[in-house]
Amino acid sequence: MKIAQIKLSTFWNAVMVIIVVITAFILPVIEKKLHFSVIRLIFSLLFFSAIFSLKERSKMMIIFFVITLLLEWISGIANLPLLLKISNGTNILFFLSIVFMLIRQIASSKYVTPGVILGSVAGYLLLGIIFSIFISFILEHDPAAFNVVANNQDDTRIKIYSDIPLYWGFVTMASLGYGDILPLKPYTRSLATFIVISGQFYMAIIVALLVGKFASQNDPSKSPG
Repeated sequence: MKIAQIKLSTFWNAVMVIIVVITAFILPVIEKKLHFSVIRLIFSLLFFSAIFSLKERSKMMIIFFVITLLLEWISGIANLPLLLKISNGTNILFFLSIVFMLIRQIASSKYVTPGVILGSVAGYLLLGIIFSIFISFILEHDPAAFNVVANNQDDTRIKIYSDIPLYWGFVTMASLGYGDILPLKPYTRSLATFIVISGQFYMAIIVALLVGKFASQNDPSKSPG
């Protein structure tokens, strides 16, 4: 039973990694007319894979998952600004909860398994998605916060919700910083600093956990007998 649960968790971790990769690297380049319907479907799949990747799911977490999923679809259909903001906030909280629980799951694991490695990758990519939602919110309400200007008014939301936030979020989190998109206000510069530090801390914590577990499971002195 426990082995089957581990295999199922590994499968859903793999699915989550694939979906996050699609969201981060493929979604920004799809045809813009299909963008909103596709992103809603992909986010729904991401919610499902995220909740099922957890070995232990509390009743509260399942309720949170249902609320997040419903808000994603209702806000998209109703297209009400306030509901869209609530949905984005719920998405951020849900993904943060998933990242925290993935880290706890990795820390409590006795061995370095494919599921543990996939969970580590998924957690890092989810952080990038979380930051991109923050950035899209800022660009929508304060376009002057960055040196990015959309080509036209009608296309602004499409650009904001896709390539710009995802690109800048991941590039900043990796502390790469090409300099083509710059934060112009104090709070966006603080956000950039926070994103860099969060990305580096995540990598440091995960690498330390994985190396420690790998060394422990290969230590001959700790083998039975």
